[in-house]
Formats: sequence, structure tokens, C-alpha cells
Amino acid sequence: MYSALSHPIRLKILALCSVRERTAKELREMLKISKPLLIAHLKVLLRVGLLEFRAELDTKRYIVRKYYRTRDFKLCVSGEELSKLLNEG
Repeated sequence: MYSALSHPIRLKILALCSVRERTAKELREMLKISKPLLIAHLKVLLRVGLLEFRAELDTKRYIVRKYYRTRDFKLCVSGEELSKLLNEG
């Protein structure tokens, strides 16, 4: 989980999705990043369970929209782990 939190873009995604649900398009526009880069970061956050989404069908355009939101989580870091993180930087 630490590596998922180690990138500033992923931290921004979590912050934006903690306020309200966001679509990928909204996130791309707010972060000013490419679609492939956003998808890569979303996959990391989804894989470790920090982010989740709900899908909604747009019947007019025949597409599925995903709305991303931050999952509740607690981060517990021991002094030893914190030292390791600080020494690696």
C-alpha cells in the first residue's frame, strides 16, 4: 500500500475522490494528464483497495460510465517502517 501512496498524482486522485465521486474524464481534466497515465494510476489504487467505483449505463450513448470514490482506510505505520520510508527517500 505504501508504494500506491508514494506518487503525488495518486494522492491527488484520492483527495479528489474523497470529496465526491469523479469520472475518469473529470479526473483527467482536473489533473491535466493523459488517459493512459490516469488509467495506470487508477489501476494501482483499485488493486490495493484504496479506490472503488460504481458503473452506470448511459443508454443514450451506449457507454458505461465509471464513478470513482475513495474507500475508507486507516494507515498504521510503525516507527521502524517510518524510518525505512524516510531512509529510502
